[in-house]
Amino acid sequence: MNSLKSIPNIAKLTSNIILILGCNPGPMTLQGTNTYLIGTGKRRILLDTGEVDVPQYINNLKKVLEEEECDIEHIILTHWHHDHVGGIPDVLRLNSSDCKIWKFRRSDKQDDVLPSKISFDYLHDGQTLSTVGASLR
Repeated sequence: MNSLKSIPNIAKLTSNIILILGCNPGPMTLQGTNTYLIGTGKRRILLDTGEVDVPQYINNLKKVLEEEECDIEHIILTHWHHDHVGGIPDVLRLNSSDCKIWKFRRSDKQDDVLPSKISFDYLHDGQTLSTVGASLR
């Protein structure tokens, strides 16, 4: 991993997309799982949540939310690997208001179970999720 180009833990990629690196470097995650805060308003979309119990990631996400004066309206899970869904409980504890968790239904087997009291809704092909400054389809 030493030969990889360094990626900052937090980077504003565009006016409406902020990268927050998962702070979980490894052979499969390289420098760390990419998560993204999307939108420009007070309520935004978080794409993936990193791994469970990574305080540095949660601190970085908290810093971004405070600097941007926003919270999370939607969490979208791109897939069911632990480094993309494991941080859900930590993110929910950090968030100041309720948010919806979204994912596509698995076609190859039954969905794994989330920790108790955490529910999600299924995304459908062609569905659009919108927030101020961004729409994802």
